[in-house]
Amino acid sequence: MTALEETDERTAGAIGIRRMLVSALTVVLAAIVIGGIVAGPDQGGDRVESLSALIKCPQCRGESIKDSSALTARTMRTIVAEQVADGRSDDEILDYFRNLYGDQAILSPGLSATTVALWAVPGLALIGGVGLIIWLGRSRR
Repeated sequence: MTALEETDERTAGAIGIRRMLVSALTVVLAAIVIGGIVAGPDQGGDRVESLSALIKCPQCRGESIKDSSALTARTMRTIVAEQVADGRSDDEILDYFRNLYGDQAILSPGLSATTVALWAVPGLALIGGVGLIIWLGRSRR
């Protein structure tokens, strides 16, 4: 086999792989588009549920208004649904309950220096550990 024939075979293989990748990408994009059409627009129900999961029931211990069956929680869920229907943002709705009940009304803490540190330190430690392993691996060679 000559060098020219080997080059032709490699080129043909690369073209075949490209066609396969383009076909796979087309199928994935079509599935995403069709899935979005079938699902239809969100009517706010998912948003009400996700917001209700973030707001603490004032009558229950550590339970969200989404999971609580207390009358207060049901009333609060109705308020969330009304505010979503009125077009308020998630932050506006959470601030409304924070103003009524204080910071403890929100189950997930807001962004502060402490929460940033709690999330950043493990990530930085992981990156440092991987870097140390790579450095030790190279120094042993």
